[in-house]
Formats: sequence, C-alpha cells, structure tokens
Amino acid sequence: MRRCEGHYVLRTNLTEHDPAMLWQFYIQLTEVEQAFKELKNDLAVRPIFHQKDERIEAHIFVA
Repeated sequence: MRRCEGHYVLRTNLTEHDPAMLWQFYIQLTEVEQAFKELKNDLAVRPIFHQKDERIEAHIFVA
C-alpha cells in the first residue's frame, strides 16, 4: 500500500502509444473538463425544462 502512494494507474486500450503520451492525453482531458466546469459555473447554467417539442428542438439548435 505504501509503495503506491502518490502514483496514478491509467487504464487504456491505446496500446500503440508511448506511456508519456498517454499521460499527456490524460492531463489534457482533465484541463478540458475543468474549463467546461468553470464555464458552466460562470454562466450559472442550470437545467431548463421545456414543455413543447418545438422549444426543445430550438434549444438544441441554439446550444
């Protein structure tokens, strides 16, 4: 247990890539997820419940 402290285990099906490149992919993914989280927080995005199909389609089109 002590030997694994501070280590990450990434499980992937991308076997052709270098482990350093996989780690870079993972870091990019976490940065993108954080950016989306911050954008949603800044915009105060909340769930919107539409009652009509036309409004649902319009919302999807605009989004």
